[in-house]
Amino acid sequence: MTTLANSYRPWLMSLPMAALAWMSPAAAQPAAGAPAAATQAVITGSVTVRAGPARSFPAVTWLLGGTRVTLVGCLDNRRWCDVVAGRDRGWVYSAYLTVSSEGRSVRIREGGPGLGLPEVTFAVGPYWDEHFSDRPWYGRKAYWQSRWERRPAKPAV
Repeated sequence: MTTLANSYRPWLMSLPMAALAWMSPAAAQPAAGAPAAATQAVITGSVTVRAGPARSFPAVTWLLGGTRVTLVGCLDNRRWCDVVAGRDRGWVYSAYLTVSSEGRSVRIREGGPGLGLPEVTFAVGPYWDEHFSDRPWYGRKAYWQSRWERRPAKPAV
């Protein structure tokens, strides 16, 4: 006899570990090798974690609102941030991330430089080599790298 729980088992087993963080607090722990003094952040709504800091990059996983992640750092414009959730690492648009500042929850996109978050840079080659060599889209790294390098420059803000 098939129970409701058993009928969802194949679907649940196919999800990345980070997507299951809502089921197990242990699944949301930072990955080994994450910086010890990294900032904790919270996802504000369901969001796709990307392989680079743009919506055009492949999806690494998705996270539910309320998931705690380790914030490695954000680009200098604070639009995208590098995060670790369980065994997954990738980029989240900062409007979907909050951090604690002076006893209150602040969206990174709105908090500005006053939040004192670490700044990081992004280069497809080294980042993908370190984190995504086992992903199906890794074989197209050269394509993604050339696409990233050809992107139009953002206007100074």
